[in-house]
Amino acid sequence: MTLRHLEIFAEVRRMESITKAADSLNMAQPAVSRVIRELESYYGVRLFERMNRKLYITEAGEQLFSYADGIISQYYEARDVLQDREMTAKLRIGSNISCAQKLMPELLGRFVKKYPEIPVCVKVANSQEIERKLLLNELDFGFMDAPAQPEAFISHKIREDAVRIVCAKEYPIEAKVTFEQFKRHPLLVRETGSGSRQILEQWFAMEGERPNIVMESSDGHSLKEICRCGFGLLILTESMIEGWAEENEFRTVEVAGNHGKRSCCLVYHKSKYLTRSMRYFKEYTLY
Repeated sequence: MTLRHLEIFAEVRRMESITKAADSLNMAQPAVSRVIRELESYYGVRLFERMNRKLYITEAGEQLFSYADGIISQYYEARDVLQDREMTAKLRIGSNISCAQKLMPELLGRFVKKYPEIPVCVKVANSQEIERKLLLNELDFGFMDAPAQPEAFISHKIREDAVRIVCAKEYPIEAKVTFEQFKRHPLLVRETGSGSRQILEQWFAMEGERPNIVMESSDGHSLKEICRCGFGLLILTESMIEGWAEENEFRTVEVAGNHGKRSCCLVYHKSKYLTRSMRYFKEYTLY
C-alpha cells in the first residue's frame, strides 16, 4: 500500500465514481479499479458498495478516507516545508584570501541579488584549512587551490593566477635574475597551507634548496608594508598585487624558471548531497 493508493482511493470517494476519478487522474478505468481491489484486499474490508450502477462508500471506507485525507495533506505539507528549508538553509562557503579579494565580492554580490532568500556565510582561510573543513562537512563549497586529496573531491577550475615576486622600488636586485641570485634574498611569504607558499616550497624543493623565509603572515597588508620598507622579496599571486604599480613604490622581479601558477577552483566533497540552494550556487558560479 502506497501513498498513490490512498490518493486514488480519495479521488474515487470525492467523485463517487471510478470512471470520473479515472478521468480526473488521467488513468485507465481498469487501473483505478485494480487499486481499489488492492486496498480492499490489504485491509480486508469492503470500501465501496456498487448498487444500481452507483458507487456508495461504506462505513469502513469513510473511516479510511478520514485517515487518508490527513496522511496525504501531511505528506505534501512536509514536502513543501522541507523544500522551502533547502532554500533557506545557510550556504557555507570557504575562500582563500586571493579568491576572497578578487572573485568573491562580485560573485556573491550578484548571487545574493538574484537569490535574496538564500543566506550565505563566508569563511576566509588558506586552502589547506578550507580542504580540512570540507572533509569535516563544516563547509559546503570551497574557493581554493586544487585540493591535496583530489580523490575525495569534485573540483572545477575557475581561473589561474600567476605567482609574482615583488620588491620595493629601490631594493637592491636586478629586474631579471637567475634562481642562484634569487635564492640568497630574504623572502616574505604567506603562511603554510596557502597556495603561493606551496608553489614556492615546491619550486625550491625541485632545485634542492630551502627558501630563506624571514617573515610569514596570513595578512597580505602586513607583508606589503614590510616589503615597502625594503626588508626582502615578497611572494604573492598576481591578483593580490594588482594596482600596486600605481603606487610607484613597488616593482616585480623576473626569476628564470619561475612558471608558478595557482588555480582557483570551486571544490566540494564528492559525497556531498547538494541541496537546491547549493545546486543554484554551483550552476551560477560555473555557468
